[in-house]
Amino acid sequence: MSGRTTHRLDERGTVRDWLVAGGWAEPVDLSGALAADGSPWGPDGRWVLTNGPDVTPLKARLHERWPLRDQPLPAVVEGGEVAYTGPTGAEHRGTWRRVHTASDGLVDWSEFCFTPELRIAAAATAFEVDQAEWRTLKLASTGPVQLYVGGECVLRTGQVTYMEPAEHEVKVWLPSGVSEVVVCSWQIGFRECRQVVRLRVGGLPVRVVVPSPGADELSSEFAEQVLDGVGTPRWGLIEPEVELTAPDGVTLNVRCGHIDRTVTVDGGSVTIPLAHMTGDAGVGSASMLTTGEHTVRVSVPGSPLFRDFPVVMLPHGRTTPVGGPEDWRREVLEHAAQGPNGCAAELAALALDPGHALRPKALERSLWMIGNRADCADFEALGLLHLWHRREDVREHVREPLLGLKYWIDQPGLDAMCYFTENHQVVWHTAELLAGQAFAQDVFQNTGWSGTRHAEHGRDMAEQWLTRKLAGGYSEFDSNAYLAVDVLALTSLVEFADDETIRDLARRLLDKTLLTLAFNSWYSAHVSAHDRSYVQTQRTARLEETASIMWLCWGMGALNHATLPATVLATAQRYQLPPRLAEASRVPEEWLGKQRYRGEYRLRHDLLCRPYASDLVVYKTPDAMLSSVQDYRSGLPGLQEHIWGATLGPETQIYVTHAPNDATHSSARPNAWAGNRILPRVHQHRNTVLAVYRIPHDDPMGFTHGWFPLSTLDEWVPVDPWLVGRRGDGYVALATQGGCRVLTTGPNAYQEIRARGAGTSWVCVVGRRAVDGSFAEFIGGLDEPEFEPDGVDYRGLSLRWTGPFTVDGRPAGLGEEPLHLDNPLCRMPFGTP
Repeated sequence: MSGRTTHRLDERGTVRDWLVAGGWAEPVDLSGALAADGSPWGPDGRWVLTNGPDVTPLKARLHERWPLRDQPLPAVVEGGEVAYTGPTGAEHRGTWRRVHTASDGLVDWSEFCFTPELRIAAAATAFEVDQAEWRTLKLASTGPVQLYVGGECVLRTGQVTYMEPAEHEVKVWLPSGVSEVVVCSWQIGFRECRQVVRLRVGGLPVRVVVPSPGADELSSEFAEQVLDGVGTPRWGLIEPEVELTAPDGVTLNVRCGHIDRTVTVDGGSVTIPLAHMTGDAGVGSASMLTTGEHTVRVSVPGSPLFRDFPVVMLPHGRTTPVGGPEDWRREVLEHAAQGPNGCAAELAALALDPGHALRPKALERSLWMIGNRADCADFEALGLLHLWHRREDVREHVREPLLGLKYWIDQPGLDAMCYFTENHQVVWHTAELLAGQAFAQDVFQNTGWSGTRHAEHGRDMAEQWLTRKLAGGYSEFDSNAYLAVDVLALTSLVEFADDETIRDLARRLLDKTLLTLAFNSWYSAHVSAHDRSYVQTQRTARLEETASIMWLCWGMGALNHATLPATVLATAQRYQLPPRLAEASRVPEEWLGKQRYRGEYRLRHDLLCRPYASDLVVYKTPDAMLSSVQDYRSGLPGLQEHIWGATLGPETQIYVTHAPNDATHSSARPNAWAGNRILPRVHQHRNTVLAVYRIPHDDPMGFTHGWFPLSTLDEWVPVDPWLVGRRGDGYVALATQGGCRVLTTGPNAYQEIRARGAGTSWVCVVGRRAVDGSFAEFIGGLDEPEFEPDGVDYRGLSLRWTGPFTVDGRPAGLGEEPLHLDNPLCRMPFGTP
């Protein structure tokens, strides 16, 4: 036994194998750094706490107050104890644990921080060289770091970035033999906290050494070769079992939760039952910030090396209604009554049984969030206000927390609650209005205002918000996460606002919101293009936060853990669903819909001051759907936008992104699949999308990639430059210059595709048996796209990075009236009451 494992750098000189400790959290006192009272605006105002990009200068100042401490480094050995003193003097303990990074090379401790917290972490490895020589180390990070080589600190940085790591270089002399390398990382989390480091070695390669008692480097080298050949071809599981693809004949150890099995691969794959798995695991809030994934850890017996593969057990869903509206309502309530959101559970249980006894424990999470001013406390405030109206015995539990809450940016308090996004704005205005009404004669401790004054303040801002969104539409257009939150707020206003004008505006906007949800969905899969979305919802429609709302409204969708919006809608007494909603949800033989949203951001609400606009196109048939947003901020940095996608089923979603990293969690924005580093230029004509991407020469990943989950298809065929798939009677074809290659290993095996060529232009076409004939006939009817360096032509359609999108040589849309909504059921000009 050599007591170590050894590894190579990747082709870019990146260190992929580490030992890590942390991230450790330390609470922070922001007093003295910002004024807690008075105006929140100005360069040093507390408004920055609510906006990730703008808070980075404050983070740099806080690092000056609480810098990383110089201290003796712990011994670097796998499983060894780590003791570390944090910047505030807190003592942290842990153990060194092994990490093999994704292809982006980022060691990732990112976390969504509901309350402000200082975050400290460490990563360690060792370099071995036989001949002493200088090397250039390139350390990238999103926060301050200390880099130690051979026990000496060779680099300190104080720079903070929002999402993309900044790179720092230092030349070091590596003597012959082994030199320990340790990186200490610092961040402060206000909501999404991106904490990553990456280390690259310039010059001649080094051997990466990870000390590991009992390990043998030769057997571990073989284990690494085996593990690099393992893949999971299905992320979303219908049954509690996972399939692994791997080299034939190898023996693997597979762990997931309580499951720990040793299996031998026969025929290139093996299926392992995973008992006791449950569906998605939310965070007890109206908005899901976790994926509900389970980790399948695969190793080779006799080696400490492993690879982790995320999978998710899919919740129950359906694409055909069963029963009627009362059945759908009962199903939603029964599901919510057993769900993780305490407010939703209590509301649902009371609706099912008027004699239901209050379970105070169910409200603990909501009350904790409000008492600690945690981000998303506004969602919980609305849940508690619904309970306040529905049952008197809850009032003693919620009165004081609601009287002490901060309801808007300009009110006193240093916290990281989000106010500025579109959905949070209306939830805060609604919560303030309804809390002010409920406690009209009381004094709210945070402001010293009466409830009546709070109600007036919330009412005025709610009216402005409602009027603007009713006229022009949402900036977070068709978000399959935050449209549900809008429904939560709008239903609350219709139900409980005393002001008739507010109730009428909210009712009209709620009607419109639910109708557009039906227009832009397909069998209750809300798979149109979106402004803000998350990875899990782009892999399965069953995890969309709008899924339970659609189940309630027209009997299709899924019952997941985003229960609060659907529950308040199900328990509504004043609000009645629009009569044409069921008709709007049906999928016709052919549908071509267009939706144009226009509006203006307001600086002291959105923290932006510019127009917003989106032009959505939805094409759907009984067998397929294709949707895109036209020329949406092309060439600018992206965040969480889902620009285009084709759909043949809840889990059969096909799209291409320009990824900035390999992350899939919500604290990387954009990440591998949700959003684009640089937004593409996209146009759609009926059943065809053309997409053109711009990849800079210094791009961190250097490619676009597609999600094309082959395991969800009935058959698929590569016919260069096309990759073509069939599910049922629906067809999809995706082409790029040189064709695609399917990844066959890793967590995205047989689900991710990469272009063989530049990958800067793509064509996607959907079809169906009733129109295009058999699958073979559909394939035979595909033409060869003409790819150019800056664009693509296909069947009379032409798109370049510059110039108009043309159809048969003419700019698309010439002479077309720019309607607000334009589809077979609705033609609505802007300004329609």
